[in-house]
Amino acid sequence: MVAVRSHTCRSRPPSGLPTRRTERYEPRRPQKTPLYRIVAGHLETWLAARDLALQPIPGHVEEEFRAYLRCGILCFGFARARCTACGSGFLIGFSCKGRGICPSCNGRRMAQTAAHLVDRVIPPVPVRQWVISMPKRLRCFLADRPEAVTALTTIFLGEIERLLREAVGLSGDENTTPAAQPRLGAVSFLHRFGSALNRHVHLHACVTDGVFASGPDGVAFLAARPISPADLTTLTERVRRRLVRWFRWRRLIDAETAADMLAWENSGFSCDASVRIALTNRDVPGYFRSLEHLVRYCARPAFALERLFLLESRHGRPERIRYTLPRHKRGIWVGPARSRKSSAPDAQGVIHLSPHELLDRLADLVPPPRKHRHRYHGVFAPNHPLRRAVTALAIGNASSLPLPPGEGRGERAGNDQPRSHDTSRIAWAKLLARIGEHVPLECPACGGDIRLITFITDPAPIRKILTHLGEPLEPPPLAPARGPPIDWAELVQAHDDRDVVQATPDDFPVIDIHAL
Repeated sequence: MVAVRSHTCRSRPPSGLPTRRTERYEPRRPQKTPLYRIVAGHLETWLAARDLALQPIPGHVEEEFRAYLRCGILCFGFARARCTACGSGFLIGFSCKGRGICPSCNGRRMAQTAAHLVDRVIPPVPVRQWVISMPKRLRCFLADRPEAVTALTTIFLGEIERLLREAVGLSGDENTTPAAQPRLGAVSFLHRFGSALNRHVHLHACVTDGVFASGPDGVAFLAARPISPADLTTLTERVRRRLVRWFRWRRLIDAETAADMLAWENSGFSCDASVRIALTNRDVPGYFRSLEHLVRYCARPAFALERLFLLESRHGRPERIRYTLPRHKRGIWVGPARSRKSSAPDAQGVIHLSPHELLDRLADLVPPPRKHRHRYHGVFAPNHPLRRAVTALAIGNASSLPLPPGEGRGERAGNDQPRSHDTSRIAWAKLLARIGEHVPLECPACGGDIRLITFITDPAPIRKILTHLGEPLEPPPLAPARGPPIDWAELVQAHDDRDVVQATPDDFPVIDIHAL
């Protein structure tokens, strides 16, 4: 069950302590969103057109679209939430748990990933975001070759670790075992999309701004000096040479192409490390410079629902779609299928698409099944010997550390074993309260506690409850596949001995079928 937004927009830095937004929680109705109307009205036609063009859609992509049409629809089942004080409540539809299309499920997964990493994995140390993109000649291999993604991640993070060791004043010691060497802690996110609904495979990584070393007193964190532009240029050049050599070794490019790419003045490799989260802003809720906001940005979905608008025709059917680009793209994004923007300070770039063009782009951005959305590296890796000691320093694990004898805490007095708990999923209500909205388990009428009392999955009770509440008993209709529009000027021709004469339906004789 989910009711979170596609992703949280950046807020302005507060003058004092940041305050949470006070918004009243309302159960979502996906059938009223423009994306649902587009998918329900054009999915069957789009699938038939792709099959006719010999470009069928992969099975997992079609399943994503069809599961989205059932997500949050009450006639397929729901949970009942009721206030223990006044008895008021509401219904919550079941989620599809999709990975590529549904904005609500993607938003819930984004918030869950950020909360888990901040609370249970990343200790209170400075964190820097590293981003790398490759030239288009090599970028195409990242979309369908997992080994290319692994090579990019290994080489990129290896060079970052080498730079951080130099930044803390350490040099490579060949006599030290690999397990005893200082290591960074990183979480990488592979993005298959750009900000304009385009396919752009690149890598984001949240890396500790320093390295962890094992000492006699336990784990020690060695902070790195500030990263200079010269350091960034050197790192980018090292990554470029190693990646081009790897693609040449795997015979994905030939020797001539590799030599040509190494001779480019503008290499096409872009590396950025300008975003750094200091300890003073790390755990400030609602602040756009907090660590949780950064991880949400790295784990965000491919598109934002609030930027999608429908331009309807005179008959009330979606005709064109307008997608607004983010603010940092204002006035500079010009190209095919994109409208030219005004140079005014408040002007925003927009993309105009047809419904089938939007479905084509969304299909390209669906991640492949059974692939991890993020990976752990360095001391955060599952098999690293320092992982348990480093992650135990996270703010969410402080209450589960073993206590010294005689210094109990409540019921755990004298018990030195940490209490088992499941951190894989956080309740949707806690996530909604965490991203700054109103707590959904607090009754808006009396302020009492709202609890989930039952889950309804049988058709008979579903119809009875929905009839009592006046809710529709059937899902929104799915438009059948339609053929292409007929242009009589092109399809109808009358021939004679001299030339070709165009005809219209009005020129045909009227035939009375009852007289036949």
